[in-house]
Amino acid sequence: MRRFLARARLGDIGALILAASCGGKQPERTPTVPVSITPAVRIDAPAVVAANGVVEPVQTVAVEAQVGGILTEVSFQEGGDVSEGQVLFRIDPRPFEAALRQAEAVLARDRAQAQSAQRDAERYKALVAKDYVTQSQAEQAQAQAASMLATLQSDSAAVENVRLNLGYTTIRAPIGGRTGSLLVRRGNLVKPNGGPLVVINELQPILVRFPVTARDFLALRRRVAS
Repeated sequence: MRRFLARARLGDIGALILAASCGGKQPERTPTVPVSITPAVRIDAPAVVAANGVVEPVQTVAVEAQVGGILTEVSFQEGGDVSEGQVLFRIDPRPFEAALRQAEAVLARDRAQAQSAQRDAERYKALVAKDYVTQSQAEQAQAQAASMLATLQSDSAAVENVRLNLGYTTIRAPIGGRTGSLLVRRGNLVKPNGGPLVVINELQPILVRFPVTARDFLALRRRVAS
């Protein structure tokens, strides 16, 4: 009986020692790691295909003269970039300025004659009502007034045409882009439809042509469809 009590007491003492040694320390906690959350989104991923291609301008314009004359000015750098509407060439405008003055003088003369003919027609119309002139004379005056009016319209069109030709002596870039080789020089005689003076290549945007294998084509088509 004593042996059992001794063993029990020794066991109790050991349990108390173990409890005392463990009760003083707290269990270690794993530190919290911050995690950022981003919602999933759908984006376009580029499809890359390696191929050899040819770069081409989207648009090419051959600049030509619309009127003939001596080229007096080249206003751009050969091989340089130009903007739409920029002055490229100038043709001697003096012959066209003289033609414009002449056409305007003819217009002024015929306008005065047309006004006089119209007044005559109105006067004859009043006189025929009083039997001072014949109906035939009144009709002739009216026809003369109509003829002068038609001449006046023709003169106005001629003046407008000469003004257009005078404007064509200044040659501007129809598009923006890069110029090629200068095909004429200052002092040369240029003619309408006489060949290009310079060629302009539009480089923005630009066109690239390249072959694609059937396998790559099917893969690209699947990417586009998805």
